[in-house]
Amino acid sequence: MRPKRSKVRIALIVIDAVLAVVLLVVLAGVVYLSGKMNLLTRPSLETQAGAESTSGTDPADELLSFGTFNFDDIDVMENGGTIEPPGGEVNVHENITNILVIGSDERTEDDDARADSMMLISIDSKKNTWKMVSFERGVGVSIPNVGDDWLTHTYAYGGPELVLKTLQEYYKVDVSRYVKIDFSLFEEGITLIGGVEVDMSQAEADFMNQIAGEKKWTEGKARLDGPTALVYARMRHLDSDWERVERQREVVQAAADQVATLSWAKIDQILNLLLPEVETNLTNNELWQLLFKMPVLLGTEADQLTVPDREQTWTISSPLEDSLIGCDFAAEAERLDSFLLGELVQETETATVTE
Repeated sequence: MRPKRSKVRIALIVIDAVLAVVLLVVLAGVVYLSGKMNLLTRPSLETQAGAESTSGTDPADELLSFGTFNFDDIDVMENGGTIEPPGGEVNVHENITNILVIGSDERTEDDDARADSMMLISIDSKKNTWKMVSFERGVGVSIPNVGDDWLTHTYAYGGPELVLKTLQEYYKVDVSRYVKIDFSLFEEGITLIGGVEVDMSQAEADFMNQIAGEKKWTEGKARLDGPTALVYARMRHLDSDWERVERQREVVQAAADQVATLSWAKIDQILNLLLPEVETNLTNNELWQLLFKMPVLLGTEADQLTVPDREQTWTISSPLEDSLIGCDFAAEAERLDSFLLGELVQETETATVTE
């Protein structure tokens, strides 16, 4: 019987050793990824309050999570304009996580930056799908202590907190997390991943050639580096903001597809360079949850939508240099919610591009 006992003992020792190795690998992975997450910039109390810290501690230690934003203290109509949000509660869905990606047009710390791009990334953890929603920046909303103004200007007057609160109020969307990137980070990121491939129309190619001062582009597939992708994603004088947000979503989808082709060593290198320049109020726990979804989502196509529906908008005259876009916010809130739930088919129509 002793040989049998010896075999059992050896087997148990081997199993224990394997489990120990697995545990060490998992722990090493946790330490590694936690270190990456800690490279991110989180908003400090000083930044959000708009005043100097009085706690005597380093602002870097005064980190906010999404749950501590003072959304209840923001009244978009307080000393604001006349454009009121619709009644009703925010639409909350347990399996859907919404994150607003804010593309800021700031280039220096002294810039009075705007939210040049506001794109909602919505992840359905039950269906393992993701969606992209662009908010038209020219829509008129009330900004507290300012008046009726463009949605894009909420960032300049109240930072990410006011942008999120305004979207909650006017479109009833459950979004309290954000990621902010600026132009330089966008350019750097696209270049580092190896560029993106987009499908240019002839009108877009001609317009890009006009900007470049030479004939570099033709209709069809084109690979763009960071600076060129930024030009492509921001051009609106060719057509309008409505087509511009479609191009922005095209670039984001192309970037996701490109990242899916990279080796982990390359991704690690890119993360070290980019993460310190990314600002977010996502906590590490939330990032862990999203991380587990990335292998499933990367390389898949996202359904896309622009809010509001262009065909259901009108022009609002205002004392601003440019007029405001008006819409039925209650109807748009319902349309957006149906889309996020998968009850509304993604946009397939693209407005005619004019030269």
